Amino acid sequence: MRYGLQLLVLIFGLTLGQVASAQAAIERFFGDYVGSGVAERDGAATTQQRDMDVSLESYKDKGFTLKWITVVRGNDGERTGDDIRRREIEESFLPSESNPNLFILAPRGGLFTKAELPNPLEGDPMRWATIDGDTLSVYSLGINGDGRSEMQIYHRTLTDNGMDVSFLRLQDEEIQLRVVGELVKTN
Repeated sequence: MRYGLQLLVLIFGLTLGQVASAQAAIERFFGDYVGSGVAERDGAATTQQRDMDVSLESYKDKGFTLKWITVVRGNDGERTGDDIRRREIEESFLPSESNPNLFILAPRGGLFTKAELPNPLEGDPMRWATIDGDTLSVYSLGINGDGRSEMQIYHRTLTDNGMDVSFLRLQDEEIQLRVVGELVKTN
């Protein structure tokens, strides 16, 4: 009985330590960042200018919410015109119980709806995040309507002024899009 209680206390202590370690690892990234980048499509000779905003904040005292906005400028590089596109994503992540540097997508739901994880077979992307030193990486895996895979990889690396961003979109292991950019921390 005494050893069982000691084991329970040890496991509880390790779990709390992992959650605290995960929170400490992600807190360095908290803040708002703005900047721009350049996108290159595989096989295309032209590039596209993109404006980027990234915001990271605490989620349920142990995870984080990541919001990012990308504005794809028009063919002329300007921010006016009918060919400008804006994409906004917000996802929350919770630390894995077994690995303090791995964060899993938090289930969506609410007071009156059942919390559910995305279903890749229904077209929802599956996302997870890792931290390796100064780099927060978010991976997104999806299945297209024709059954082909699409993988997106976002690396956000802390710098003295903010963060560097790199993005790859692969379809069936072929690079379709590559984006690199620099963001400045605004708070």
